[in-house]
Amino acid sequence: MAVPSERIPEITKISLDRAREGNEANMTPKSSSLSENGPVASYDTERGPSALERIKTNFGDRPECFKNTFQETSFVFQATVATATTSFLAGVAMIITVPVSRDLGMTQGEIAWISASTSLVAGALQLGLGQLADLLGRKPMFITGMATFSAFALLVAFSRNPFWMLIVCGILGACSAMVVPPAIGILGAAYTTPSKRKNLAFSAFSAGNPLGFVFGTILCGIATQLSSWRAAFIMLCIIWAVFTVHAIWAVPNVENFDRAPLRERLVALKQFDIVGTILTIFGTGMFTAGLTLGPDDGWSRPHVIALLVVGIALLAIFVLWQRIFPNPLMPPHIWKDKNFSLIIGVILLGTMSFTANQFWCAFFMQEILQYSTLMVAVHLLPMAIAGLIWNVVAGHILHRVNNTIIMVGGALCYLGASILFSFVTPERSYWALMFPGFILNVAGADFQFNVANMYVMQSLPKHQQSLAGGIFNVVIRLSNTAVMGISTAIFSSVELTPEGLANPILKFTRTFQMSIAFAAASVFVSLFIRLGTQGNHPKEDGQQNGQEKSQPDKSTPIAVSTGESELEEKKQES
Repeated sequence: MAVPSERIPEITKISLDRAREGNEANMTPKSSSLSENGPVASYDTERGPSALERIKTNFGDRPECFKNTFQETSFVFQATVATATTSFLAGVAMIITVPVSRDLGMTQGEIAWISASTSLVAGALQLGLGQLADLLGRKPMFITGMATFSAFALLVAFSRNPFWMLIVCGILGACSAMVVPPAIGILGAAYTTPSKRKNLAFSAFSAGNPLGFVFGTILCGIATQLSSWRAAFIMLCIIWAVFTVHAIWAVPNVENFDRAPLRERLVALKQFDIVGTILTIFGTGMFTAGLTLGPDDGWSRPHVIALLVVGIALLAIFVLWQRIFPNPLMPPHIWKDKNFSLIIGVILLGTMSFTANQFWCAFFMQEILQYSTLMVAVHLLPMAIAGLIWNVVAGHILHRVNNTIIMVGGALCYLGASILFSFVTPERSYWALMFPGFILNVAGADFQFNVANMYVMQSLPKHQQSLAGGIFNVVIRLSNTAVMGISTAIFSSVELTPEGLANPILKFTRTFQMSIAFAAASVFVSLFIRLGTQGNHPKEDGQQNGQEKSQPDKSTPIAVSTGESELEEKKQES
């Protein structure tokens, strides 16, 4: 038994010597070991990545589906254009109201249906096409949607009567519904890891909806002024044809299935929710049709009441069906997330305020100020520039600023813009009210859309990203249609009153006051959202914790050696 007791001090001494030697080696300056390769390599290893490497790591790696950064940038731009398709068309419809009504002899109700038919069909088909894109292929559906949109835009340019134009505009709504869900699906599936790179990609993408309306108004306003309203749709045809060819190269193959023949992929249609799709098409279609017809035909008319009641009933049946079907279009569990429900509510109310402000400001400039389409486009130009700037800002603060603050700030921007617009009169300067109102209005949309897009895409798994995009866009389309019906009803009712006849500005003021109510409700609901930051890279999040953990690791051998020395002293005392 004497042998082990004699060996313990020797082992302890060796451990202590090795620990001291290792500690001294770590403390040795690099300059003192230039002649020895070993210490230099050890020093470089412990020094860690360079500053440039740390910046690249924190910014995020390029998704593997992109061959180079140029393709990545091209696709993000393509996805932004895709999500702007419907709102771009809404801007076109708003700017051509006067010339197209004169050329085709359209009534006010028929003019309203130019935009309403597009939003109605797009909203009704979003969920179904979103699930189909996930099942059958995102890229084929995206390219098909872009190509058909270009073709039918050209067909609208040759319209000879109102019926022709409204039918084809409805088909354009279906085409736009084909491009948005797959674009969102590919974007969400490609950028799976939170990072600053993902934030910038989603901030650019989120600009599509608010800026699409602005650029549609500006570009087609110029084309209409220089030629005619038909030239606006010919320009649409050319632009989307170019994007179709570009999409063949830029859009990556990010699918939920391995490469297989179409015949084999059609087996996935067994998972498609046909009943849910039918319910959403007819429910959403009838409900939005009732909202669109109500202001002109009268809310008490039997067909308007029937459309609203049956539409709501079908949507209620759809909600119940989603609880039964194993592969629902709108998974019920996502609504159990309090933040998800609140964010959707805030987006719904905010978009209603944004859309009403945009439409009635442009109409005010045409009817009251008697501006030409080109002048309207020029006055809306600051909003487009500000929108691009606000999106860059949003992309850089999502991972730094609490997202609840961003949502509340966006709602306050809507509220401030609506208040400014409510004081607009022909005598007041554009720079005093309209200009700051446009800046605030687009800021609210950019901030809220950035936060909402990120959160909604993270609420569903990778194989349902197109469906997630469909859910988000259905809310936007329904809010656009609903607010146009409500605001038009207010506008028409005030217009026929003695006060409205005496003061032509009053009907516009009442619509802006309605926007104030929606924006104030958006502010109130946003106060209950509880979010942190989004888009932080996992390596960046764990950097501080990793540094704290690395220090005890370096001292571990000494700690162990200290324990062994205490054991040695006890042995010697015994």
